[in-house]
Amino acid sequence: MRAVREREGIPELEEAEEEDDEGAKSAAAANAKTPKAAETSLGVTKQEEAKDVCEVASNNGGRGGGLEVAVSQPGRELLAALKEIEELFARAAEAGKEVTAMLEAASRVPELKENSSKIIHAITWHRSPSSVSSSYRSELGASSNSLSWTDKSETKSDIFDDYGGMKSGSHSQTLGRLYAWEKKLYEEVKAIDQIRQTYEKKCVQLRNQDAKGSELRCAEKTRTTVRDLYTRIWVSLRAAESISDRIQKLRDEELQPQLVELLQGLTRTWKIMVDSHETQRQIMFEVNSFTCPAYGKFCNDAQRHATLKLEAELRNWRSCFMIYVSAQKAYIEALDGWLSKFILTDTIRYSRGISSIAPDRSSAPPLVVICHDWYTTLSKFQNKRVAFTMRNFIRSVRVLWLKQGEEQQQKRKVDSLAKEMDKKISAYKRAENKVIETKLLEHRPEQDAKQRMEHLSEKKEMLNVLRKRVEAEKAKHHACMRDTHDVTLNGFKIGLASIFESLTEFSKDSVKLYEDLLTHAEPKGSEDATEKRPCVEGPYSQISVDAT
Repeated sequence: MRAVREREGIPELEEAEEEDDEGAKSAAAANAKTPKAAETSLGVTKQEEAKDVCEVASNNGGRGGGLEVAVSQPGRELLAALKEIEELFARAAEAGKEVTAMLEAASRVPELKENSSKIIHAITWHRSPSSVSSSYRSELGASSNSLSWTDKSETKSDIFDDYGGMKSGSHSQTLGRLYAWEKKLYEEVKAIDQIRQTYEKKCVQLRNQDAKGSELRCAEKTRTTVRDLYTRIWVSLRAAESISDRIQKLRDEELQPQLVELLQGLTRTWKIMVDSHETQRQIMFEVNSFTCPAYGKFCNDAQRHATLKLEAELRNWRSCFMIYVSAQKAYIEALDGWLSKFILTDTIRYSRGISSIAPDRSSAPPLVVICHDWYTTLSKFQNKRVAFTMRNFIRSVRVLWLKQGEEQQQKRKVDSLAKEMDKKISAYKRAENKVIETKLLEHRPEQDAKQRMEHLSEKKEMLNVLRKRVEAEKAKHHACMRDTHDVTLNGFKIGLASIFESLTEFSKDSVKLYEDLLTHAEPKGSEDATEKRPCVEGPYSQISVDAT
């Protein structure tokens, strides 16, 4: 067999395989060096990494002059850092449950209902009767006088077990009662207006009868009607004033303590947020490596699906943050607009286009000043930087998803070429064996044998070209893997660090806002400093009748 090979000049497959093995070994050696080079490029020194992050952050701009990185030794691994980040998020979420209970928002979430009821039960169990506002106690007492013993016990259980998370009472129930009284006041004033119109017509009729000298009986009948209408207006005005007093009592004895308690809870919550986000920011600054166990196993559909899910959750996070800011602004704007009615004159009250006016701090009720300052400060609140950094990180995750797709596509291309090369190697071996067998068994012309040898050499050349192409595509695939690695490490490090820095600044501003507002809630010596203003003003406050 070997003699035939040597005589006919047939290239031995063993030699070709040895050449292939040598090429594979050299490629393996090159690949062995490549990860080291990659590690060298990715595992840069802490100083260089800090410099890069600072440059990227400074390009992004923003308040605070960009990111200031202080990388400490020995650094952190990305996955381990993300686990710590998750724990800090859980701590921040736990801190937010206090405000959630105060606003009774958990009762609308089925999975939080049980925990909320436990918190409320614990609070109401230890609450003394003196902590409940007098207006709320009197209202409860009045409403329970007509109930039987069983109904009273059930009502007491229903009301106090669902009392809310505040010591000063249920905020939602207070707002509900204020709405009910405001609606009652509106109906009363509307009725007064209708009676007044009839009253004015009758007054004009009475004057005309007196001027014309009409019959005494007709004039007296009209005068009696006028007096009756006047009495009805007077009674309605007194009822409206009583409702107005009730509204102001609810405002001062229930709403104000509840808002003060809410501000205190928000202050405590956002202080914890400051600590959590500062720690998260520092953790991400210290990340300098990414050693995922799945790295080297190539991207698959499950990993790309996880990346898309992460992007969706990030968009939801950003949306929830924006909704929180907008909801707080809308809530305070509504309160400020309503409370401003207690201090406005008739002209301002009935003029359109004015929803809020700066109150006189010396005479306005404290709650009016608190809500107005709360609203004006929130209107100037800087929350765009947080949304901007979140959007940038979402874009980084989208780039990661695209890189994973490129890596996955390149892997499929390498696999396809590798299968094609395996088929051609098998075909080449079969052709080579066939040539050898023909030489041993047949005696054909020299020209025919030479043609077969040339054909076999062409196949081997094509096989070598394909092998080089496979190696080139493998190199591209490894480059895609390095790109995916770089995008993952740098994207998470810089993106999350920027988000946590902006959230830290936002949290600090929130704490300062709530602490400043609480200073207005401190008692100011004399309780008679602010005079009660009636809710019913304008043309109905002065009504007279000529009863002669």
